[in-house]
Amino acid sequence: MKYETLKECLETLIQVRALKHNELGPSVTAELDVVIAKITFLLDTADQTVVVDRRQTERILAAIGRVAVSLDWIHQIGKRFLE
Repeated sequence: MKYETLKECLETLIQVRALKHNELGPSVTAELDVVIAKITFLLDTADQTVVVDRRQTERILAAIGRVAVSLDWIHQIGKRFLE
């Protein structure tokens, strides 16, 4: 993955955490903090290209999914599509 792409993802996750922390449950916030820390570590130890293994990718995507589900407005949209 390109360094700049991962950096943009990190910045977005940090903004989501800062703006929506009141809407996120404690476990979601904790998982998001772990993901942010791991991405920060990857960026700090990488050059132009960052190698993100499959396990890390799955964990990052799972955390993003948990954030999305916990935000009420996204939950309402998903609920409408499933009804």
